Amino acid sequence: MSKSLKIHLFNCDRTYKLDAVEDWLNGAKLKLGSGFEFSVEKQYFSLAEMSEWSSSTIPGLQMDLAVFVVHAHESRLSINEVNAGIGYAKIYSALLQATGERKSS
Repeated sequence: MSKSLKIHLFNCDRTYKLDAVEDWLNGAKLKLGSGFEFSVEKQYFSLAEMSEWSSSTIPGLQMDLAVFVVHAHESRLSINEVNAGIGYAKIYSALLQATGERKSS
């Protein structure tokens, strides 16, 4: 029997309907068969809530996989900047920690 993965989908300011991502995952599940079991939770937050989500909410969630959907026209994501500490970089770092990923040098 396979383990059921806990997947969280995230989007800021509802710039994208996460139903499309869930549909994509369900399509993958059909192709992969019964060995790929998961549950999905959709998480929307506002720009004003971003700091709270990265420091308090995300660390308290149980998840095996996270999908962070951003709007394609964002001027600067800065998710890989070590000292960015703002906006999407904070969310991205919190998701890496919550899913058990360790940043390598």
